[in-house]
Amino acid sequence: MNVSDLVKEYVSRHPYVMEALSEGIVNFSSLSRKIMEQYNIKSFQAVEAALKRYKPQSGEPDYKNILSRSTVEMYTNVTVIILKPKSENMKLILSLAERQSINYGRFRLIQGVQGAALVMNDNDAEKIVRSIPKGEVIQMDRKLSEIVMTSPETITFTRGYVAYLSSILSHNGINIIQIVSFYTDVTFILDPEDLVRSFNILMREIRLSQSLIK
Repeated sequence: MNVSDLVKEYVSRHPYVMEALSEGIVNFSSLSRKIMEQYNIKSFQAVEAALKRYKPQSGEPDYKNILSRSTVEMYTNVTVIILKPKSENMKLILSLAERQSINYGRFRLIQGVQGAALVMNDNDAEKIVRSIPKGEVIQMDRKLSEIVMTSPETITFTRGYVAYLSSILSHNGINIIQIVSFYTDVTFILDPEDLVRSFNILMREIRLSQSLIK
């Protein structure tokens, strides 16, 4: 791949950078050096020139418009349990949840290739975990926090939106433990110490987007 292709690849993998380039608010020198380091490119001038030539593809998603109509909430005392990927485990969890009368508003069960992720509040987790065979639990983390971003229905067919939100947080040094995306909600599971800062970061982006849309 030539330098221009490498630059396009980098930008496409970083929606936050793509948005900044589109708005003309990028420090080309700093970004060029970062791309040079990642791809071991020797020519600073070639990278900088490719960045300045970059043009968003037609039909680029309007993330700012979506953000301007989004809301964000934060929650504490979250447990994440990773179970072995067996259909029996899924059935067991659903059966236990029904018998224990848990809070379904904070209950998520997602089947993946490597395992099933169960996300719920700490109190409900205490009720359920005692009935799960220990050998079926791959990992369990308690006392976590979560940020829930609720956006318009258009996110269901807007490419790259979850990656865009993730890049906003990661760009600001936030470590994302788990991501759960369903319909109009995108949930980020975080360490408690990152909760308030993550909330403020996303609220800042929402308010900025609202000011730009007006």
